[in-house]
Amino acid sequence: MKKRDLLLILSVVIIAALLLGSTMLLNRGKVATGQMKVYVDGKLHDTVALHSGRDYTVQQEDGSVNVIRMTENGFYMLSSTCHNQLCIDQGEVNADNWGMRSLGTHVICLPNRVDVELVLTEDKTVIDPDAPDV
Repeated sequence: MKKRDLLLILSVVIIAALLLGSTMLLNRGKVATGQMKVYVDGKLHDTVALHSGRDYTVQQEDGSVNVIRMTENGFYMLSSTCHNQLCIDQGEVNADNWGMRSLGTHVICLPNRVDVELVLTEDKTVIDPDAPDV
């Protein structure tokens, strides 16, 4: 291995570490609210309160189907009719891991044009979506 190759590899590792660190610093102090926003074709389809163990199904007119499984403090793509299944491989996004994920608060199914986002708030107060309006 040449010295030039080693410097290139080291530079890439340093840049990746800086990007990860800056993402973590920028997102510090944000917490999940217990909701997810579901977008289809870039438009807001629904805002849903998280209920552990429940499934949310996105059924589109073209036959595309995505099933999202809600967990205690997040969600993951349970199943999809897309051909590549990358959305399922993205795993769970939750209040504990979203800052470390490459897609942050999102689970995305590009072939079906579905984007599911964990809702965040800037303060430390978690909003109960079932609480009465005061």
